[in-house]
Amino acid sequence: MLRTLTFSLLMSVGAVAYAADGAAAVAPALPTKAEVEALITKGQAWLMSQAQPSGAFVPGKRYTLGISQLAVEAMASEPFAIPATDPVIAKALAFQTSFLQKDGGCYEPEGTPNYTTSLALKVFAATKTGDAATIQKAQNYLFGIQNVDAASNSNGGIGYGSKGAGFEDLSNTAFALEALKASGVPASDARMQSALKFLEKCQNLSSVNKLPWVTGDGGGVYAPDESKAGGSVNPDKGSPQESTKLVSYGSMTYALISSYLTLDVPKNDPRVQAALAWVTKNYQFDANPGMPVGADKNGKPREKQGLFYYYAAMAKTFDLLDAQALTMADGKQVDWRMDLFKTIKSKAMHGEGGKGMFWVNPDAERWGEGFPHLTTCYMLMALKRIHASL
Repeated sequence: MLRTLTFSLLMSVGAVAYAADGAAAVAPALPTKAEVEALITKGQAWLMSQAQPSGAFVPGKRYTLGISQLAVEAMASEPFAIPATDPVIAKALAFQTSFLQKDGGCYEPEGTPNYTTSLALKVFAATKTGDAATIQKAQNYLFGIQNVDAASNSNGGIGYGSKGAGFEDLSNTAFALEALKASGVPASDARMQSALKFLEKCQNLSSVNKLPWVTGDGGGVYAPDESKAGGSVNPDKGSPQESTKLVSYGSMTYALISSYLTLDVPKNDPRVQAALAWVTKNYQFDANPGMPVGADKNGKPREKQGLFYYYAAMAKTFDLLDAQALTMADGKQVDWRMDLFKTIKSKAMHGEGGKGMFWVNPDAERWGEGFPHLTTCYMLMALKRIHASL
């Protein structure tokens, strides 16, 4: 247990935890595996009921490929993994194949090439499908859109793939790194190590990031020149320039930590420790911490933007860390699995005609969270991480 942190990661669920002053504190109660499995089963039932004749999991045209890929990835993992031979999943895999491009990418003409190519690699890994040549071409495509300008603060980062160099961000880069690693690219690859330097420029940590906006709180931001939570040093990005000090926020801080771990950065590395100290200080479930409080132009609460992505990123990160009970700065004991499970359960909605359960962000539709198909995928992934950690 690392005493240098404001939290402790306990290696056994049933152990008695100890606060900073040495006083014993009983570890929080946990959800049972059966409780988690019940929600997973209902979530998968709802997603399967949404399967379209085309093989997609969402009607219409917007986000069709990406959401369908997320659905396959989510349902292909344990528990209750649905195999590639299942007729619905097989049709979804054929749907994905129809978007493979000659340049090696997998994307729609007006889509988000990095996200969907990354998801293709993750789907291949999750379903144990995809031939070696197709996988290598997709890997080469992702590396082909990586920023290689040594003079750029975004060097090593990866963007959407549709905007050109200079628009790299942590979210896109995190997706690509996870996909590349899952498909067999080692963290030691020089291009992956170049991405590591980009991650540092997205961390609010003066020991590794010398950009002038850094205040040193340890959290993560969207890009070296922009934060979706507030602040921009590049007016061309189109974000409100509320401040030239970029604001750290929850979803990107978890994405930062998981990306460091993907690149085999040790758990006790100062970069990981600093980011973990930030999420412990900002441990909450009613908002995406760091996002500005107040209504957006549509009257929706800005602090709830990206909330379900935040939940999924939290579950992935704590599972990768083997984190269980956490000790807050005030000595209070919490367990992320119980807290997150209770939150997810409280937000579940019954499907029409009793067909399972789904999730949606009614408070903030930004970043696609108004699509229940997307947010249900996020929650399935989070639930399966909780289950794996129990």
